[in-house]
This record gives sequence, structure tokens and C-alpha cells, in this order.
Amino acid sequence: MNTDGFDKHAKANLAFYEGFMNFSKIVIVAIAITLAAMAYFLL
Repeated sequence: MNTDGFDKHAKANLAFYEGFMNFSKIVIVAIAITLAAMAYFLL
């Protein structure tokens, strides 16, 4: 993706969005592991 035309504010928003997406992936994986562990120990 070409970000040459972006101003400081747009680049800051893009960086925040990328960080948020990475954080979301980690949270989703943690929830999946938690649910799998609960199912394993309860059944």
C-alpha cells in the first residue's frame, strides 16, 4: 500500500489501526484457547 500521499494524521490512524488489528487477533486466539480448554476440562 502506498502511503506517500498520506499526512501525519492519516499515518497515525493507519498505525493505530494496524496495532488494533494485531491486538484483536491476539484476543481472538486467547478466547479460542480458553474455550477449547474449558471444553477439554469439562467433558
